[in-house]
Amino acid sequence: MKEKIEALLAKYYEGDTTLAEEKELKSLLLRSGGFEEERRFFLGLDALRAIEPSAKPPPRSGATIRLWQKVAAVLVLCGGLSWWFIDQQIKKEERAYSQVMQAFDMIQQNMRKGTTSLGALKEMRHLNKTDELFNINNQEEQ
Repeated sequence: MKEKIEALLAKYYEGDTTLAEEKELKSLLLRSGGFEEERRFFLGLDALRAIEPSAKPPPRSGATIRLWQKVAAVLVLCGGLSWWFIDQQIKKEERAYSQVMQAFDMIQQNMRKGTTSLGALKEMRHLNKTDELFNINNQEEQ
């Protein structure tokens, strides 16, 4: 029986045994003395078969992105877009301010031109006071 166990073990370690030969080897190891290490090995295999596998989720394929990474990406994207929109708004306001200041400058220049041409009219201010110049009212009263 010892020779048969050794032959079956040699065949088992080479991977050439059938299922029937493996069952026979297991039953011979359980009945015979010796071969303690091999007996523990086969009993350990039986113990492993008896254990129910735990329900593990199937592995994910490819790179996985966790929830916090998705949230962080969305926050960074929202922050970047809001900064860009605010920056664009500030640039629009600066352009509008520049255009208004140019318009005010143009108005100021035109006002200066207009007021310099009014200098001649300052000389004519006495035309409204003809009655004072010629004392027309005083002569009428007398």
